[in-house]
Amino acid sequence: MSITHPKQKQIRLPFAVPRPGLSQAQKRVCGICRKNDSHYTCPRCNVAYCSLACFRDESHVQCSEPFYKSTVLDEIAADPKADFEEKKRMMEMLKRFEDAQAEGEEFIAELDEEDEEEDELQKALDGLDIENIDSNKLFHLLPQQHRDAFLAAIRNPDSEEARELLKSAAEDNQADDPIPSVLPWWEGDDLAEDNAEADTAPIPAAVPEDVISAIAPPADIGVKLSYNFVAIVLAYLHILLSSRLPSLDVDNLTFSQISPEEIKQQFASLVPFLIDPKSTVRFSSVREAWTQVWEAIGQKVDDAPPSILIRLLSILPPLLQPPILAGAMLKAAHAIGDMYGLYAKPKAGAAVPRKLAFYAAALKQLQREDWLRLKKEVEREVQRLENEVAQDVEVEEVEDRPALML
Repeated sequence: MSITHPKQKQIRLPFAVPRPGLSQAQKRVCGICRKNDSHYTCPRCNVAYCSLACFRDESHVQCSEPFYKSTVLDEIAADPKADFEEKKRMMEMLKRFEDAQAEGEEFIAELDEEDEEEDELQKALDGLDIENIDSNKLFHLLPQQHRDAFLAAIRNPDSEEARELLKSAAEDNQADDPIPSVLPWWEGDDLAEDNAEADTAPIPAAVPEDVISAIAPPADIGVKLSYNFVAIVLAYLHILLSSRLPSLDVDNLTFSQISPEEIKQQFASLVPFLIDPKSTVRFSSVREAWTQVWEAIGQKVDDAPPSILIRLLSILPPLLQPPILAGAMLKAAHAIGDMYGLYAKPKAGAAVPRKLAFYAAALKQLQREDWLRLKKEVEREVQRLENEVAQDVEVEEVEDRPALML
């Protein structure tokens, strides 16, 4: 009985296999790198190769991968110690490996695209002072894909990307400066003096009632001073947030290594009308109030982004929300109380505590509808600023795009 052997499958290689003559047979030139002599021959395509690196070369992958696979399969079948489950797991690993190889070209193309973007960014950043460059200019140096991803994260603060950005920023801040382990007092939901929130600072004490009762402000002065009150609270919020203070309690100042005099100097620059005993400044709108504070911030912080202002104004509405329970105190009034405690310390000037106490007494004239109106006005300003920032971003993105050639 004769046995007919199947015809050997022809393998097409992406390179020409040298046909050894007498001189070549002696030299055994590597058929892959064409540089070194070789003493090895591929068992599948008979090409001579000089090293394992050449055997694994991309041009020889049609032989090397099946060789490794068949070797592993033979090893699995021949190993008497490998049980069925182990062999099954090894076969699944091989299957995943083959699937990964099938997707390899797409993966490599993505890596090449990322490398090109990184090279482009590296060229743009060469020679720049990263620590002092304007944040807007740095943003526009990013590739368009990264800019879109960053804006998407900012617009969706609950996304995983936004949380990672915040986490990274918090870790960087903690590495630079120590910060209190508690949140600012207004982050808590309970306004009781014995606030039990472990991660929120205690609510500051209000201006003592006996001090307020001794003051008789003119009728309707509270409504007229309500916008000055907004400016004072904005300055208060900015100082606490920029100094990483949960309140103006002396223990917090000691922990952050900030002296009371430094805090008072900041108030003097942000709301000078509060410090000057002869000042007659009176704002007529929320916009006038925040403009005074924002311009003063800009003198201290170059190119302060609008997001800081929006963040400050966004904190205000909950603080201006009139309480439902009778006898409960407005949250924002505790900011005045916190400042009063700072300025009423020994050796402090008497003018500022008197003004703060006058504001606390005058603001008691406001009715619930007055506070709701003030809150709505702040919310409208926040919405207007957010819309302006969004429009500016869209305009900058359009200006940065290359003109299309028609």
